[in-house]
Formats: sequence, C-alpha cells, structure tokens
Amino acid sequence: MKKVNIAIAGLGTVGTGVYQILQNNKDLLTLRSNIIFEVVAVSSRSKKDFLDPKIRFYENPLHLAQDANVDIVVELIGGCDIAKDLIHSALKNNKKVVTANKALLALHGAEIQSWVDKYHGHIAFESAVAGANPVIKAVRESFVSNEITEIFGILNGTCNFILTKMKNEKQDYKIALNEAQKLGYAEADPTFDIKGNDSAHKIVLLSALAQSSLPDYENSFVEGIDQITIDDINLAEEFGYKIKLLGIYKRLGDRVQQSVYPALIKATEKIAQVDGSYNAVLSKGSNFEYNLMIGRGAGGLPTGSAVVADIVDIATGRNKNFLFNADSVNLTKNKIIKIKERVGQYFISFSFDKNEVSKNNILDEVFANRTKIDKVIYQIDENFPEQNMVRVGLITDSHQEKDLLDALEMVNKNHIKNLKFIRIEQTNF
Repeated sequence: MKKVNIAIAGLGTVGTGVYQILQNNKDLLTLRSNIIFEVVAVSSRSKKDFLDPKIRFYENPLHLAQDANVDIVVELIGGCDIAKDLIHSALKNNKKVVTANKALLALHGAEIQSWVDKYHGHIAFESAVAGANPVIKAVRESFVSNEITEIFGILNGTCNFILTKMKNEKQDYKIALNEAQKLGYAEADPTFDIKGNDSAHKIVLLSALAQSSLPDYENSFVEGIDQITIDDINLAEEFGYKIKLLGIYKRLGDRVQQSVYPALIKATEKIAQVDGSYNAVLSKGSNFEYNLMIGRGAGGLPTGSAVVADIVDIATGRNKNFLFNADSVNLTKNKIIKIKERVGQYFISFSFDKNEVSKNNILDEVFANRTKIDKVIYQIDENFPEQNMVRVGLITDSHQEKDLLDALEMVNKNHIKNLKFIRIEQTNF
C-alpha cells in the first residue's frame, strides 16, 4: 500500500488540528484513499508534548523542505516571511505544498505562480478561505463550466460574531468586541479581522479563481466594522435589514468589483440569516444560478479538516488543478473598478436638533434634492437626549458612489451631526 510522508510547519491551533486529524482518523483516511498517511517531521516554536516521539523535530522550518523523507510540506506558520521561504524551498526540493496562508497568496500570488511554473510544483490551499467549507474546490471543480458572475462572502467569523451580538443583544461595538475576545473569537489585537484585511485576502483569492486571474490585493477596496454603531444596527433593523461584513466579487462586463465593506442586506435574504461565528459564501454562476455554503470558517479541527482534504487530494492525484484556475500563460489581470464607480443604494444617517429645524424640511435643508430618497425613518437620538436630537436614517435610490460623495460633501452641516453612509447590497437569493 502506498505511503505518503507529511511534514507540518507550525503547531498552533490549525497545525495541532491537522496533526490530531491525521492521527485520530488514520484508519478512515486509509479506507477512503488506499494510502497510509504519516506525519514524519514537524517544526514549531517549541516541541509539543503530544507529538509522537518518533517524529523528527526541526527548530528551523526550512529544514522540512530539505528532508528527503518528506513528500508533502504543510505550511501553517502564517505571515509572508519564513512561510514564503519555506514554500519556495519546498517547491524547489520537489515537495508538494499545502497551505492555509491566504495573506501570502493574496499578496504574492504572481511570484508564487512563477515558482510553480519553474519547479513544476503543486500548491493546494482549500483551508485559506472559509475553513471547512469547500469553496475553492467548488469554484475549481464543481463550477468549472460556469462563468462566476457574483460572490458574496461572510468570510470572517470574528466580525460576524460581533455584528450578531450587537443586533441580538443591543450591545455597543466595544462591548461586543470585548466579549468576542473573552470567548476566543477575537485576538488580543483584533485589527486584522475588524479592519477587513482577513476578509479581503480571501475575496482576492476567490476573485482570482472566479476570473482565472492573478490575485490583486493592492487595488481592492477594504473597509472594516470598527465604525459601525448600535444606532446603525437599530436603524437598519427598522428598515428590515441586517449589517454584515461582506467580501464582494462582481463581474461587470470586462471589469470587476472586488471589495470588502460592511453592508446593509435585507434580513430575508439567506446570507443575512447566517449569524454568530459562521462563514457563508454565496456564488452565482451562469449555469447553476445560486450556491450557498455555510459552516465553520476557523478553528483547529474545521480548518484542519480542509488541510487534510488537500493532503488526500494531492496524494491520490485527484487535485491537479492550476493554482489560480488556468495555466499561467492564460491568467488575466483583473480590471478592478474604483469604489467611487460602484453603483447601488446607500443607507445614510445623521442627527439634527428638532428645535432648530423641523422634520418636514430637514431633508430639503440637508440635501437640497441632490440625492433621491426612497425611505426615511426618524428616531429620538438617545446619545443626546438633553439636546432634543433626532436621528434620521434614510435609504437612497441607486446612485454611483462618486455622485453620492459629491452630494454629501455639499450638505449643509450647520444643523446636523454624525453624517455617515453605509452601502446596501442585494443578492436576490
């Protein structure tokens, strides 16, 4: 029976999960692949007590790539420094590579593609996007006959957990973030998640696969959830919307939108109903119409499950797909629109003193008919109860964002406070 030897670089949450799955499900994996999988070498900051003593331990992860007894190198270090060197060295030494490193692929995809070409190598990265949800496999294999026209993704469980807490328990953003940190959903420094960077790396990869193009992070628009308030959540709810941090890919003729931002989405839409720390990816294709995947997007065992699936696919020869869904000579370069070119509806909110201006003429006072308004809601602004402030939420008709920004720039700000806008999205599913 064939045997495949595996080296794991990084024994954090995901690396430990991978090790546990390979050890605890060894017989099941052999039954379903007719292959024996064995972890023969590891590298981490410190040697772990749970490791089988027969496994070789390297302080320097680059030594894994030089180990002649290793067939597949699993890179779970993260970052773009030593992890990048390890992947390069592994390919150079004729090793297959499995990685969960979305940042490295999103930021350095073109260079890594050149290594794959040069060394006739193979890299699998199912675990880099949406954890246990087989999104990459779906785009590469199940959707192979489709033009992927849209992808909407809830791609960060930390942000989804925070926004869900804010809505369901009427918590302020900072309180919800603090609870996420206590429960282990958010890091001590949550910047990477809440600013949208993590989601952006993932939508960049999905966009590249959907378009058969090189990843382009630099031209993506990225906005996080750290400016979302409980007032935004409450006003959105009155209109029948939820706020979700969405990674968005849209094919717009010969150009694409590739963005991450918090957006209002109707509470009746299926992706809006995915709450807590779950991930969801809604895809629209030319032949299958809609596909929605929901599941755990992080954690040792869910993400480790995706890593092990890649290991098995490589070992069985099932996964011989191109890195970014086409031969490198045929990869295109996305023409990504600027966010100011986005066309859609917007949610606008602000506060005004009802003693200074009445509700009847506040919209004329503020906007002077420069934007078409679809719906309006007024609330007492509890942030300024002693000042008789009223909070206004309104939904516009469809506008190009540049025109909206121009209109907001010209707003008479003598009588209003806290003017802001949030984009509205519709999936029609």
